[in-house]
Amino acid sequence: MILLDLFFWYWLAGVLHEVSHLIVGCFCGSPSTTLRNLYYIVFLRRVEICTPKKWCEAAVRHSGWVASAALFVCAHVLGLGLEVQAATGITALEAFLSDFLVWTSPPSNLFFCGNFGLILLNEAWAASSSTIKDILELMVEVTMVRGAQSGGVVTFASRGCRRAGDLVGLRTRVVNQKRTTLSRLLRNALDSMERWSWKRPLRFGRVYAGHTRFATSSKASLDGTHPHIWSRPQQLMTYVGWSEGSLKKKKSSRTFEIYVCHNGDFDFLEVGGQTYELGEIQCWLEKVTWQQRPSNVDSAAIAGVMDLLRTQGLVWPSARYGFLFGIQHRSLDKKMPPLKVFKQLGDIMDQLIQGWVPEDIELSLLEPEREQMAEEYFQQVKRSGLLSLSDRDGRAMAAAAIDAFFDNDLLHATSLFMKKAKGSFGLCVTCSLDADRQMIIAARGQTMSMAFYPQSGMVLYGSEQAAMKAAVGVRLPGKEEEEDEVPLPVATFDRMTSQDSTVSLPKALPPRRFSKDLSPTKHYVEINGVMRKPRRPSLACNSRDDTRMRISGAPSLVNDGPAMRYDLDDLAGEICLLDWGDGLPSASSETLPFYAVQPMMQSKLKVVSVNDKPFSSMAQLFVPLEENPLVLPLPKTLPDPVGNDIKEIPQALKNIQTDWRMGEGQNRASAMSLSRALLARLREKMSGQSAPDGIDLLVTGCEVSLWLGEQFATDLAHCFKHLNVRTVSANKLLGLSGQQFSMCQTGHDLSDNWDLHDCVVLIISHSGGTFASLAVSKLLQAVTKRIFVVTSEWDTQIGKQLRALGTYSHVFSTNISLRPAEPCSVSVAATQQLLTQILMYLAFRILSDDVKDSAGPVITRTDLAELEHVNRTNIEALQEIVGYHKSMSKTERELRRRGRAWAQHVLETPRAWILCAAYVAVTVTCGIPPITAITTQAGLYEKVPQELLYVARALDAAIYIFLPQIMIFCIRLLQCRPLLHRMTGRTVVIGDVPWVAQCVEAFLSKLVACTYSATALAVFSANPADHLVHRMTHRVVRGSLLACGRPDGRLVALTSAEQSVCLSVNQASSIQSLGVTCESITIGHNPHKLPLTAHHVCLQGSRPQFLCEHLLPPGCFGNLADSVESNDLWAKLREDLSNTSKKRIASSSVETMLASLQKDSDGQVSFKDFERGFKEFMPTHHLDRKDLKAVFDRFDQNYNGALSPSECKAILQLDSVSLMSYAQLARNTSPSSMDHFNIQESTERIFGARLINSDMSAKDQFKMTESQRLSMMLYESRIASLQRAVAFFVMFHQMGKTIAEFWPWVSFGILRYRMDRTHSIMRIATTASPVSGANVREKMVDLETKKSLVRVKGLLSKMIALWRQQQVYSSAEF
Repeated sequence: MILLDLFFWYWLAGVLHEVSHLIVGCFCGSPSTTLRNLYYIVFLRRVEICTPKKWCEAAVRHSGWVASAALFVCAHVLGLGLEVQAATGITALEAFLSDFLVWTSPPSNLFFCGNFGLILLNEAWAASSSTIKDILELMVEVTMVRGAQSGGVVTFASRGCRRAGDLVGLRTRVVNQKRTTLSRLLRNALDSMERWSWKRPLRFGRVYAGHTRFATSSKASLDGTHPHIWSRPQQLMTYVGWSEGSLKKKKSSRTFEIYVCHNGDFDFLEVGGQTYELGEIQCWLEKVTWQQRPSNVDSAAIAGVMDLLRTQGLVWPSARYGFLFGIQHRSLDKKMPPLKVFKQLGDIMDQLIQGWVPEDIELSLLEPEREQMAEEYFQQVKRSGLLSLSDRDGRAMAAAAIDAFFDNDLLHATSLFMKKAKGSFGLCVTCSLDADRQMIIAARGQTMSMAFYPQSGMVLYGSEQAAMKAAVGVRLPGKEEEEDEVPLPVATFDRMTSQDSTVSLPKALPPRRFSKDLSPTKHYVEINGVMRKPRRPSLACNSRDDTRMRISGAPSLVNDGPAMRYDLDDLAGEICLLDWGDGLPSASSETLPFYAVQPMMQSKLKVVSVNDKPFSSMAQLFVPLEENPLVLPLPKTLPDPVGNDIKEIPQALKNIQTDWRMGEGQNRASAMSLSRALLARLREKMSGQSAPDGIDLLVTGCEVSLWLGEQFATDLAHCFKHLNVRTVSANKLLGLSGQQFSMCQTGHDLSDNWDLHDCVVLIISHSGGTFASLAVSKLLQAVTKRIFVVTSEWDTQIGKQLRALGTYSHVFSTNISLRPAEPCSVSVAATQQLLTQILMYLAFRILSDDVKDSAGPVITRTDLAELEHVNRTNIEALQEIVGYHKSMSKTERELRRRGRAWAQHVLETPRAWILCAAYVAVTVTCGIPPITAITTQAGLYEKVPQELLYVARALDAAIYIFLPQIMIFCIRLLQCRPLLHRMTGRTVVIGDVPWVAQCVEAFLSKLVACTYSATALAVFSANPADHLVHRMTHRVVRGSLLACGRPDGRLVALTSAEQSVCLSVNQASSIQSLGVTCESITIGHNPHKLPLTAHHVCLQGSRPQFLCEHLLPPGCFGNLADSVESNDLWAKLREDLSNTSKKRIASSSVETMLASLQKDSDGQVSFKDFERGFKEFMPTHHLDRKDLKAVFDRFDQNYNGALSPSECKAILQLDSVSLMSYAQLARNTSPSSMDHFNIQESTERIFGARLINSDMSAKDQFKMTESQRLSMMLYESRIASLQRAVAFFVMFHQMGKTIAEFWPWVSFGILRYRMDRTHSIMRIATTASPVSGANVREKMVDLETKKSLVRVKGLLSKMIALWRQQQVYSSAEF
């Protein structure tokens, strides 16, 4: 009883300890009273609380040990029982060690970034915060595909009624754990922050600025999570009236703090004409701001620089700005005066301004007086003796300080930073002084977009284009039921519902032109519907009413129509100021490069766009988000997105084929443009305009996209042997040509010797926003304009870049939209399908053009017809693999059965743990080890010597020692699985052709990335026809899992490949220990199973047979890896084929025959005369008159019904196999298909059956089968390999799903994870990974210069050659 009482009081003390954590957490704004925490408190003596700030975390942590210590003191003072004092004392000691000394390890918080946020421009949203949080959560979900280890949000609130104009930032930041969801954590933290804050959020113009982080420049941690702030909030006296174009004498005390959300890398900053790296800038910022750095991340330094630059209306910060940036310091080591000196300098400036400024004065009137004000300020500073400066430096400091006071608003400060900084930037900058009306969005080297929703009064912005669609279908609160509202498209977020309908796009606004008088009172010129600044820009006006009139007089875009998106120019760099206040958006008189002021949304919002180059009207750059067929909706939230993706594969591929055959979609337009570009490239080579060794087609991408591109390039090169097709990683291209110092391309032949000028480039990027691919799409524009992209939808970042190249289409789309699941399945299959369509189209266009000979065609129209047939029937085969919507197919059932079986191998370890725990708990708690208990119950204690009783106890000890192994044996016996597999973690090896093996490896490894250590998998891949034996056989142990895809060896072109795969599998399976080897599974179309494999899954094909399958006897289709007779037969056939030369008619005989043919007056031979001569000269041919006429018409290039002698000679020199191929091709090709470039599908039940006649010799028949070799190879690389990949997806999805569903089932829902995401949550690499793109813009200029020099050099060479020829001719005449 004493032990039971002690245990009870120890449990109760632990519960009270955890409850103290929970209570303090609630008071700190982090309520965590969830059922999960209740379970943790009662059973696990722990609690999980997400705290927004460090002091909250400290308060929660220290509250535990303080409460436990107080409980122990109370128990001791009150003289409670010894059990109570012992239990409370032990708990207090544990709390002191864990909470105060932090000896125990807390739960692991392992900390491509993405900006997101919204602005509310309608007060109705103040009463519907839940919908706003839904939109924010959806934006975070979409932005998380860029990587999300941590995230944060900042909003601004008023301090109270008495200080309504004084805003402070409310920031919350969370760190995502391995198996938690960042979007949900961030929403909960934001809810709790707003719930417990006494500050009032803004009703109109409320801003939510957020960021998700994937650490690149520093270790991931909470202090490195955005939004960043450098200096602590401080109260400053600020002058007001700037938005009215005036300066008021009245001052106001405001909170000053700047928050920055940054996506990209901050590398260097120019200060005083010299450039310094980030580490030096961070140390310098600590010195000049008198603040310790809040974090080592580069983005925090941006906030520090902005603290120095945003000085409008602030006196002592302006004086500091003048000292730091007005004087040309030679280094950053200059001694910094203390803060009190600058406050005194600020007092001097304050007195000066008070003397110059009456109660209210227009800024334009003060502009001519600045020089005099600066001189007077310099004299007063000099007399004060606060700074020891020369007169030159003193005047420079005073002038810079005065200008900074008047000009350095948020827009100008950001412009200064972007001008001086080097790196890649996607920026959101907010300042508490301006947060009630302004924020900055900037982009350079990183993508940023904005979306305007006029009907709902909302503005969204973010790094991910797809996140801009998060508010589609959302309406203002209270207007959901109004009948006169224009319905919007269906919302994709499952919490939002609306009905489908149509929305008409706004009509184009008529151009209106304002006066071009550049006097100080007229500062806006409207060009093409955009308010533009003149070259001497000044937004300050003499009349406030005139200011409002001029801004509101411009046409306001996006008034009541559908939502529109605007993408910032991340290549040239662009800054956008969003201003929703009254008056001027900026009072700066400083010259900015090019910018336009555009009223938006019924003039509630003004957008000031600053660019480094002139641009057209903003209206021309908007992309409608609603009722736009080219902009696809966001996917719905589903419980199993991976399984849903796999189910959608057949329909997605069918949609691609249907769209392609219709011939009117975007893909066919892009295919036409691509084929024209490739044909133009071939013509340039033929005419000598391009180098003979120049690259014709360059295929590039990253990871999965690159693997698919490599197979596409290989297939295209096989079809056209003279076509120079290269494949290279986008990171390698970026490293070679996009860096200030080129990267060494070790292990790859990529170099500057590659001639890429005017070549055709095909970029493959399913997301359309992968960093390296996007950077290459910009970089290569300097050397060629023939750039195309294969992506998931028309509206992507790369698509935006390429659409600017010209009027013709550059974008291929799979039209499956964004797929948030990290394991790629439908995106892989759809991209493979689209590349197949492109391959067939290019081959057909080249074969139909007069430049086909220069490409060296190997493929024929017959091959294309057969490929088109298997391509169409591929949909049925895939449907059989993935199953049907309401029922499972036979193949799917077998694949999922194998996946569940392999999952049992992985799950045996945690099951054994559970059984062991139950056994130990029961036997130890009850004190009855089984052997000892049996001995006792049998009464052996009285019948045998006492020494023998120790044997029973020894047996119980042996059971405890080997209990895990015993439990695993029991599990294997019950499940009928091999008993002698190794009892350790499992390894899965995937073998297939390179692109399949690599894609499936990535798929499976991502499926189990977040699983618990007990069910972890090691996943590898290799090519069984190449290096699987060399790389993986040393890893073969008992219980290793090997899955290999087998080509269909029944086809002569694939026989050797299947034999190699079978040999590799047999070699791996022959390595045994204790009579047990690895467990291997093969997947393929050949139904015969290898003897050493555990299982074989046969895929049901729906294609016709090839000739080799039709001609060979059925016995040849046995086990090719084990049948000696089969191998001998194939060897004999090949020997016969090799000994049979392609006999052609002797040239002398051909000439004799041609001379005997009758010719017309033009020397042409009619079909009638050709037929008579052909029958006399080749009496054993197998062509009837119809086939011969088809061949005759095929060679009739002039379509005049006659052939020239050379054309007749070409026909007579063909062998019988080629003649039959031409005849079949002509029969299967209709004139309409030739005219519209559609490939006529083969309708034969057996491919090539009509080529074989009964009197054809066996050698000719086997030669005919060899003519289908390329067709078989394309079937394998484009169709069969895709089917095997999808089969692997189905099997391993079931395996991963079984493992994932096990944990919540055994833990009552406590332990769970999402198999559609990994720990990093990086679906798209949108930040440098690993090659930077900071120098792309500069390198584009260099490449364009080199290209111009090459052209000039070529022209000069031609001119010199012509001049020399003229000299030779002149000398010859003389």
